[in-house]
Amino acid sequence: MKLPPVAVIFLLMALISCKGKSAFEYSETIVRMENELSADITKAYLKVTEYLELQQKDSAIMISQQMELLADNKLKEIQKLEAPHVKEGDHFKKAAVRYFTYIKTIYSSFNKFTKAATEEERKIERERLARIIKDKLEATGAMQEAQKKFAQANNFKIGKTGKEKLTSGDE
Repeated sequence: MKLPPVAVIFLLMALISCKGKSAFEYSETIVRMENELSADITKAYLKVTEYLELQQKDSAIMISQQMELLADNKLKEIQKLEAPHVKEGDHFKKAAVRYFTYIKTIYSSFNKFTKAATEEERKIERERLARIIKDKLEATGAMQEAQKKFAQANNFKIGKTGKEKLTSGDE
């Protein structure tokens, strides 16, 4: 049985469309995970700050450990997430893993800061944390650049409305 040329073209378009949707959904998943982590971390950070101000070190340590665990869990989720077999898929996943590793590094350092026993240890950890945070623009920029390339290679757009908002190229 031979398919008519119109059917072949329709089938090819459907396959290409599925790959584009898969790429878009993958990108959306990464953004959603980052937004979820940011929301959870913001809440935890406010608690840690309050506990540190009240000199409730044990509570601050507990919450900072939770922050580190949250970041570690998101990193593991990203690592397990299979990149779609599309252009720039592996590159985007590697960038996402690097970004979430960077985020975890921040909260691992912050956890060490809250656990520091002496003022000298706190100073060392504060300086280490400051060096890590100094690289935030670079880490964020690398992730955004990889996402832009991924979106362009797979025919969807990334729009901005305060936070990153993804929109399918078909809209």
